[in-house]
Amino acid sequence: MLGYCPLVYFWIAEYTDGSALPQFDPETGKENRFSEIDHQKLHRFGWYPFSPKLAQQILKAEKTVVTPTTNPSYAVTLEKGDRLVAHRTNSIKLCVRSGGVEYAETVYVLGIKGKPLKYLNENGEEVT
Repeated sequence: MLGYCPLVYFWIAEYTDGSALPQFDPETGKENRFSEIDHQKLHRFGWYPFSPKLAQQILKAEKTVVTPTTNPSYAVTLEKGDRLVAHRTNSIKLCVRSGGVEYAETVYVLGIKGKPLKYLNENGEEVT
């Protein structure tokens, strides 16, 4: 059993100059960090489902299990001065008597600060 909930979405940051930074390199499967995003040049940001091929590359390169899905993609376009809101939430429940841990569903959050946010469940559906 995994000690974590596998991801079903990864992010891609697209810049005003036409370049992009994906969370996972599509050729190598290596992970880029969210902190590497250049927010000054950020034009578009989105959550995208994993393909089976990318999932295999990530497992090989990072030893991380992710789940390929046919979920829809979600993205926001940022205007000058907009601040991106993008993160994942996941709660865990410690079971003191049994000594176990239960993982809740991961929720993917996306939007622009000051505007309504999208909350996406692992099935790619918007939740409240």
